[in-house]
Amino acid sequence: MIKKKRFFINSVFKWSLFLLLNQINFSRKISAKSRPKVVVLGAGFGGASCINYLSNFTDIIDLVVVDKNSWIKTCPFSNLVIGNLLNESNITFKPKFNSNIKFVINELKFINAEKKKVFFVDDLSLDYDFLIISPGIGYKEKQIEGYSINDNTNIPHCWDGENKISYFKKSLDSLDNNCKVIISCPDYPYRCPPAPYERASMIAHFLKGKKNKFKILIFDSKNTFTKKNIFFNEWKKVYGDSIEWISREKGGLIRRFEKKMVINSDGEKINGNFIHIIPEQKAGKIIFDSKLCDDDWCKINPQTFQLLKFKDIYVVGDSIDAGDMPKSAFSAESQAKILSLNLINRILQKAYLNPVFLNTCYSFSSHGRAFSITSWYKLNAKKDKIISLGSSQSTEDGLVDERMRESKEAFGWYESITKNLYG
Repeated sequence: MIKKKRFFINSVFKWSLFLLLNQINFSRKISAKSRPKVVVLGAGFGGASCINYLSNFTDIIDLVVVDKNSWIKTCPFSNLVIGNLLNESNITFKPKFNSNIKFVINELKFINAEKKKVFFVDDLSLDYDFLIISPGIGYKEKQIEGYSINDNTNIPHCWDGENKISYFKKSLDSLDNNCKVIISCPDYPYRCPPAPYERASMIAHFLKGKKNKFKILIFDSKNTFTKKNIFFNEWKKVYGDSIEWISREKGGLIRRFEKKMVINSDGEKINGNFIHIIPEQKAGKIIFDSKLCDDDWCKINPQTFQLLKFKDIYVVGDSIDAGDMPKSAFSAESQAKILSLNLINRILQKAYLNPVFLNTCYSFSSHGRAFSITSWYKLNAKKDKIISLGSSQSTEDGLVDERMRESKEAFGWYESITKNLYG
């Protein structure tokens, strides 16, 4: 059933793409006289997916992609680097965009929406007709007393793929036998809902590989989480009683942080040898630097991903309020398809596509043990919110063969999408 639904959604997209390309072939000579410039900020999964789809239309648009790095280190599968299932080189890519796409490597300063201009830290600038922003996530400060994401003496959060994974692993490697690891999980919404629990699994896998005895305490700002029962079964099966989850109502909300101790909402002091804070999140920094958003997340038209109040600016991926749709690489890629097609529809003055979205999220508990949840989404009747059509997930107590099969599927998805986006 899951594969049939995926096939249907992908078929709808491919047919829509085919129709658009034929419309463009018919009117190419007229369109080529004055091509609008489409600038994409950010070459992560959301931005690169937009580039991938819009590259089919470079006969009628000028396409520019901007990123601060010449390489991309992906957030998906970065947990597997922590668990020693992969090396950092396995999640690092140097994009190979088509020659008709301009790739600008520079760091953003702010966006002037009125002048339709992007400014960089070196005071250079770039004009646009249409702007697509895929800025990832930003982090909230002062949510936990005593903790700052800018304090380099703290264990890094490693929630954006590129952030100090090697230092994180070095700190793990320095832990002695009978160590205690404390993880603080954020409240919704945040990037990749099951990722904190996969992170705990990969830390356990790392320490088990050292033949260490350990205890991992997961303090959660929530009272439940996605795939909870599967994670519980996997932890028990693979790591015994080494991982313990504490819900918000049982004292899981951390109020204060010190280097080797946290204090929860009940006033209890808990000591730890390795304290890992996953911070509360919000839209990417450039959104707030450019005064494009008054809330934590960008409000968009979910049919087009146009930023409300800014008619020629679009936002995709983790920075948006996507209704029922979670923040994930798979979601960003699904959103990018619709954004790209409907932007071209706007340029060609065609009717907008009524979208259907897909998200699949794989999680690993150990080497060769993965499980997933797949969900489908559409617009509500008013077309102002993305709503769930339902979901399906792996069996809670999956056999070895099932977990191994999903592990292979997860690697297959990752290899396919990174090759497709980055060459």
